[in-house]
Amino acid sequence: MSFARLKRLSDGGFARNVATLAGGAAIAQFLPLAASPLLTRLYTPADFGLLSVYVAWLSALAVIATGRYELAIVLPADAKRSANLFGLSLAVSAALSALLALLLWPAPGFWAALMREPALSPWLWLLPLTVGLAGATQAYTQWNNRAQRYRANAAGRLAQALGMTGLQLALAGFGAGGLLLGQAAGFAAALVAQALPDWRERAPWRRDVDCAGMTAVAREYAEFPRVNAVNALIGAAQDTLTVTLLLTLSGSATVGLYGLMMRVLKLPAALIGQAVAQVAYRDLAALHAAGESLAPRVRRLLALLTLLALPGALLMLAFGPALFAWVFGESWREAGEYARALSPYMLCHFVASPLGMVPLVIRRQKAALAFTVVGNGLFLATIALGLANGVALGATLWALSAAMTVYFLTYFAWIYKAVR
Repeated sequence: MSFARLKRLSDGGFARNVATLAGGAAIAQFLPLAASPLLTRLYTPADFGLLSVYVAWLSALAVIATGRYELAIVLPADAKRSANLFGLSLAVSAALSALLALLLWPAPGFWAALMREPALSPWLWLLPLTVGLAGATQAYTQWNNRAQRYRANAAGRLAQALGMTGLQLALAGFGAGGLLLGQAAGFAAALVAQALPDWRERAPWRRDVDCAGMTAVAREYAEFPRVNAVNALIGAAQDTLTVTLLLTLSGSATVGLYGLMMRVLKLPAALIGQAVAQVAYRDLAALHAAGESLAPRVRRLLALLTLLALPGALLMLAFGPALFAWVFGESWREAGEYARALSPYMLCHFVASPLGMVPLVIRRQKAALAFTVVGNGLFLATIALGLANGVALGATLWALSAAMTVYFLTYFAWIYKAVR
């Protein structure tokens, strides 16, 4: 399908496509949210702390699982180059998964100690498998995105929620291991659901994929692993290092409170922000390929995302502690205090996440990398300085919100200037 055709479709289908993805995501996010009050009573804050450490490392590895080549799948005008990018993404993901297995499986105790969480040792065998599943899922997300199979992506989100939540509830007797096994089950279910429409058609893209083609697109889009992968890794490292700081200075229980709080606050981004990002990325690429200005679309995105995020931020600011205590139990009230402090930051983060696709389209990835380095450094420095000087975590998070709000406003201004 040509980009001119994609552009014509995008003009009338943006809201419909977002609604398709957001509808699937709404159900997918409702299931874990509905199960959370039960999970927080079946598992302890320390169990969730272990999950937070595991997910932080999983996320850091998953974002580079495909070398970020999957983000280039929607960009080529011809189908053959796109198919080779898809094949390359799957191959890189499989290779990284195998490499991780060779590193982790012989000495899980060593790596668990390095992660500052020895209790992870019996479960580290899961990490290479889950990283491989996550990488393949990311590749299929963009492949379906290019083909406008938004229903398949929505089905993947739903399958992930069902697989993860169902297994976590069923394996509550395994302690933290039940939470970790649920993560792997969720990605496996998502991959099957997203790949099913493609394999029903016998995956015709395979005829276009060969070593020469993959080598050619690997060179053509080398900026993605060289620059964007570093950008993504630094972004993911923020979560990993934050968890490590909290684990070192405050303990597993605090990590559990913080992890659940971040999971709840990021629900709107997972529910709507990712749907907007997927559709906007394809549409912005089509507009850019057609030589049209992106400024009007980016301006509308800024306004739309701000309006979507504002009610939730205000709700958390006013009632965060009471809501957490009511939904998850009184022992989680402190997590609500953290949520209240971080509500301004999460509002900005919600807006920024879909806009992160803009530098990919206009090929300004090096400048975006510089912003990521500054933002993550500011985030980690604020937390480290606060905790190291004996400031309570709640007060530290208020300072973090103030600093990051200034940072994000600067980032938004740069994005808008770049597309103009």
